[in-house]
Amino acid sequence: MSRILIVDDEPSISWGLSRLARSMGHEVDVAPSAEEGLCFAAANPADLLILDVRLPGMDGLSAMESFGHQLNGAPIIVITAFGDLATAVDAINKGAFEYVVKPFDVAEIRSVIERALRVEPPKSAAFSDHPLEGMLGRTPIMQHVFKRIALAANSEASVLLRGESGVGKELAATAIHRNSKRNNGPLVAVNFAALSPSAVESELFGYAEGSHNGATLSQTGQLVQAHGGTLFIDEVADIPLPLQLKLLRVLDHGEVPSAGSGEPVRQRLRVISATQYDLRKKVEAGEFRHDLYFRLCTFEIDLPPLRDRRDDISLLAQHFATQFSGKPASFAEETLAELERRPWYGNVRELRGAVEHALVLARLGVVMPEHLPPAMPNLWQSGDAAPALENDDLADALSRIARYLTADPDLAGTVYDRFLQQVEPPLLTAVMDKCGRRFAPAARVLGLHRTTLKKKLTQYEMQDVAAEG
Repeated sequence: MSRILIVDDEPSISWGLSRLARSMGHEVDVAPSAEEGLCFAAANPADLLILDVRLPGMDGLSAMESFGHQLNGAPIIVITAFGDLATAVDAINKGAFEYVVKPFDVAEIRSVIERALRVEPPKSAAFSDHPLEGMLGRTPIMQHVFKRIALAANSEASVLLRGESGVGKELAATAIHRNSKRNNGPLVAVNFAALSPSAVESELFGYAEGSHNGATLSQTGQLVQAHGGTLFIDEVADIPLPLQLKLLRVLDHGEVPSAGSGEPVRQRLRVISATQYDLRKKVEAGEFRHDLYFRLCTFEIDLPPLRDRRDDISLLAQHFATQFSGKPASFAEETLAELERRPWYGNVRELRGAVEHALVLARLGVVMPEHLPPAMPNLWQSGDAAPALENDDLADALSRIARYLTADPDLAGTVYDRFLQQVEPPLLTAVMDKCGRRFAPAARVLGLHRTTLKKKLTQYEMQDVAAEG
């Protein structure tokens, strides 16, 4: 049996947590403020502290160090209804065992309590005070991202950031670096897609004077430049296959091949990678080395598209407006409604551009919908691709299929499979035709393993759409 101290000024939260803790067989003390909680901690040291961030008087984060001394390093679970990246980083920095965003369910908090009482709390790290500009969001999905970024910053693990173009992968990488133990070292960014194939290896590994035509001076490669800091690989999926093995050896052995004829250069760096693709599918297709994949993605963070966090759009729009004009802007309600309605295929980057465009037209007046630029099309699709799902005709057709299937009680339990039977065969046929009925190219277009594609064609008795032989 353990003693748990709960510090929260919301009676309903305190009551629920204390009831749960007692049902788990623990003794409980409850305090409505940090000051009273510290008195409890001095009189009866607890084995676990559950601490709210916003409290009357001293706030929870400010009180964490004092609680740490009183409780001799007992684990602290920080809870808040107002999570953001700065709060998450601060909580992890100060040694929080876990950071939980309200509202939480009983199963979630029970699991956290059980783990906290079973495992030693993590050691805190020294974080910098760099601003976390651009990483904004009140939605639960973004608060989860902030927590993941804070945890990543407090470790040395290689990180893979996944998300569509424009969601803020570089901002996330910068936040991790600036709030890590390596914040005094360099953050070196490399983008393979922006380099010509002939220049990739030279940029990464460097070259010596006279090593090739035009090499009039030696150049230090980006791997050496990042020594003591962080190497950020933007769009890691674009690393050429021959170079993937060389990079893996560098990361495994901590040595960069010399640009001249001398000894290899020792390097100590951390790698943060980013991609908009599914690297696992790239591995399955033989386009990315599986050993490098496992080396780079020890810890993964998924950054959501803007359309999945629409409640953050007004917050971001006002943030960008303040950036551009130096003061908050006045957005009409219908403008905010239009911003929240758009699909934002270009994500936060597109929103930023739209706000800047609108401010130029609105000048110092209220920003109206007509000040916004036209919505961007889905640039993820090729020019001859099918219409996006936002197309009314396509969406209506899919909805009719779904309504028909769900209306039949005899189809209960099979609706999902039957829906796929309606929509998958036309897709498979179109892609196979476009790829000359060849499995390998079609599998790459679909993002499937060729074996999976063959199984699907067999499942739908569509072997005739494949080339013979």
